Amino acid sequence: MEVGTIDGKVLLDPGGSSQLDDAFNGINAVLITHEHADHADQSAIAAALEANPILELYAPEALAHAMREQLPPASGSQVVAVRAGADFIVGGIRIRTFGGTHATIHHSIPLVANVGYLLGDRAVGQREIFHPGDSYQVPIGAKPDVLLLPVMAPWGKMAEAADFAVAVDAACWIPIHDGLLNGNGLGLFDRQLGAIAQRAGCSYLRPEPGIEHELDELLGGHSQ
Repeated sequence: MEVGTIDGKVLLDPGGSSQLDDAFNGINAVLITHEHADHADQSAIAAALEANPILELYAPEALAHAMREQLPPASGSQVVAVRAGADFIVGGIRIRTFGGTHATIHHSIPLVANVGYLLGDRAVGQREIFHPGDSYQVPIGAKPDVLLLPVMAPWGKMAEAADFAVAVDAACWIPIHDGLLNGNGLGLFDRQLGAIAQRAGCSYLRPEPGIEHELDELLGGHSQ
């Protein structure tokens, strides 16, 4: 997922299941929610950092450490460890972090750190977008315009996704993390979550992938 303004662009969770051809071109920073391979293709990210000395990587501490270990010192200096409570600007986009840990997959599987990212700043006229990573932890004090909603995962179910989205109360829900669903599953999830969003006074949209979309157009008449 790429998010940009007139001043710059950031790339969120370029993982092994993503189409990454030219994905890092023109990017100011890469934001990683957690270390799992479907969210962080370490080889591709390392190559991008070495190819672009002004590209920055923001990631939880364990992944940041792992990335520095496989990079030459100059490129390693482009890696920044983040945790909940950070507040910084990159590419003209204000970014605040939330969260703590990945949702439980099974009690026998160790938990890893997970950082949610709130992008934008309503105070300066920017729409705000929240990417929770692999977690349904509600970002306390945040009221995003757009929620990037994980809808299907080994760690969650649709009811939990819906409850989380209602609690976050963003005007627009955009589904992510649905690569394990076939066409029938996508249709079912979209119908059910779309109906729940409508009852909550929100919209549920699946933008066409690979196409640039203006947030104001996606939000229509919604305002926070």
